[in-house]
Amino acid sequence: MLAVLGALFANALISILKLGAAMITGSSGMMAEALHSIADTTNQVFLLLGLRFFKRPASKKHPFGYGKERFFWSFIAAIFIFGVGSTYAIYEGVVKLRHPHAPENLKWAYWVLAISFLLEAGSIALAIYQETKEARHEGLTFFAYLRESKDPTAKTVIFEDSAALLGIVIAATGLLLTEHHAGPAGGAYWDGLASILIGVVLAVVAFILARTSRGLLLGESATPKSVRAIAQAIESHPNVVKVVELLTMHLAPKQILINAHINLRDDLMTEEIVKTVEEVEELIKRAEPKVEMIFLETARQSESPDAECVSEYEA
Repeated sequence: MLAVLGALFANALISILKLGAAMITGSSGMMAEALHSIADTTNQVFLLLGLRFFKRPASKKHPFGYGKERFFWSFIAAIFIFGVGSTYAIYEGVVKLRHPHAPENLKWAYWVLAISFLLEAGSIALAIYQETKEARHEGLTFFAYLRESKDPTAKTVIFEDSAALLGIVIAATGLLLTEHHAGPAGGAYWDGLASILIGVVLAVVAFILARTSRGLLLGESATPKSVRAIAQAIESHPNVVKVVELLTMHLAPKQILINAHINLRDDLMTEEIVKTVEEVEELIKRAEPKVEMIFLETARQSESPDAECVSEYEA
């Protein structure tokens, strides 16, 4: 939440500064950056909606709760980055190349880009700090956690800010080349090219974020590490013979649903089976605290079908 609020404040201020500089200078690169920041600001609102709505309790219509709200709003943010930021930046660059006119008053643009860089750096530093804390809690390195984490909100902030910093560098480079009138059509060539490159960067970021959110919306499983921990916890119980099948799905970044088919010893009585199920559920939650819903299908070993079943954690 803190990282999103920090990014919202920074991007809102940056949007105003960049839009003013774009109007003063007439730079396509600055206009592309302004639209980029406006898109980022709107995306922070989407992420805040996801953080608010996903906490709603389960209902008859949504018995598994609203955890996937965070995945949905992150997906909307990715689409918005592409639809508003990337598309317009590329369009603005193409227009500048077709109708070249060199930007003016570039000192304003340099000042705005410098201030924007500092604000974006502060925003991404806050997001990285939060992710580093989460990574330590999970016993992972920062990059391992970023790769394995199912939290699209933090990833969106980090990727957006990274793209913003890269976009500022591209815009500044375009303005420097513009000022020295290098290349065909004077400086307008480099200004238009900078706008197109910013659009390409945004398109790549949008694709990565959309791909991540899509997988989670479609019911992505827990990480291999979590699946192994859950399977080992189940098999650690003395009454469990083996795990026949284990299915997992993230309902939210820190909410996992599991459905397991397990074989129990033949000599267990009904009361012992009930007690074993309760103990297995406790072992599962102890091994992986993110597990929120558990569905166990039990059968005595002699009642299990002869067909070979491959457990997910063995794949």
